[in-house]
Amino acid sequence: METLRALLGLPARIGRLLTAPDAALARVDAEGGGMRDALALVVAAVVAFRMPELVHAVLTAIGPTSGGVMRLLALFAGEARHAAWFVLPAAVIVTWLARDRRDAGRDLDLAAACYPAAFVVFALERGLSALAGPRPGYAAIADGAAAVAIAALVWRAIRIARARPPVPKPAATGAAAPEPAAAPPPRAPAPAFTPGPARVAAAGIGALALAVAAHGAVWSARNIESLRPIARGQSAPDFSLARVDGTSGAVALGALRGQVVVLDFWATWCPPCIQMIPVMDGLAGAWGPRGVSFVGINSDAGATDDVIREFLAEHHFTYPVVRDGDGQVGERYRVEALPTIVVVGRDGGVRASFVGYTMRGTLDKALRDAVEAR
Repeated sequence: METLRALLGLPARIGRLLTAPDAALARVDAEGGGMRDALALVVAAVVAFRMPELVHAVLTAIGPTSGGVMRLLALFAGEARHAAWFVLPAAVIVTWLARDRRDAGRDLDLAAACYPAAFVVFALERGLSALAGPRPGYAAIADGAAAVAIAALVWRAIRIARARPPVPKPAATGAAAPEPAAAPPPRAPAPAFTPGPARVAAAGIGALALAVAAHGAVWSARNIESLRPIARGQSAPDFSLARVDGTSGAVALGALRGQVVVLDFWATWCPPCIQMIPVMDGLAGAWGPRGVSFVGINSDAGATDDVIREFLAEHHFTYPVVRDGDGQVGERYRVEALPTIVVVGRDGGVRASFVGYTMRGTLDKALRDAVEAR
């Protein structure tokens, strides 16, 4: 209940930071809660600013594609990492310049309490992008503006940290035993401030974040099919791609109809793809005689055919490798991360797909199910 009450008060605390930053930061130094608010804003940023990605991750997590839950967690982890680029340097600066008044826990809280300024900047940038359309330089400008806004608050946070009572120094070795130290002084009471302007600012920021979230939700609803991962039972998109493994000709999925087909989307720059090569080679050796065809689909966008052939000379593939140079086949299969492995049944329908490094036992089971299916 206390945590819920604290979260409900977050908009008001953001409003206080915007309208009375000294009082707001002094309250955090006295009562704590800066890190809690920063983490809450990380979650809010995913929901408000990255709604299409969130919808896609949720659809992937509840669908037949492996790795969906990890993709959902990675979405929040990525937003937290972005916030950490602002909070952690601010905490180091506050602690360093607080000198003999430093307190690591309180300094981190103070630095995290500055993050709402970045959240406001990002909300403005996303709102502008929703109105005028995204522009390549918007994100970089927003990051720069957020850094400036946080720096202005960090300067205030340093002054608050240096106003604390000094931390007692330990006695020198061999000196007479000091008298028992008195209990550390309590934190100064949080200052009061006028709530009116803070409420107005909180309402404005809340309305902006809700509007951006609503825009993302409407866009996601209108484009829901493009956000869905390729589904079990869906007809596998046909393709014909030229071989790049030193053998002339092309591989067409339609020509393999009636067989179980494994499509391995990979790239030369992808470490998990390289780790999967011996796994896929072992699977091809075990399941090839049982009517399973394997096709490696190289997804290197900028590499030349010669570079790919050099890679294939060093890493042995026992099955055909084709080139998806323009990424159109990967787009049809909604490949967003490599490696992606798609199992196609004899009827031409997708039976399973796997994202990232996948254990051989998992793939063995998927192939056994596909081979034994009627």
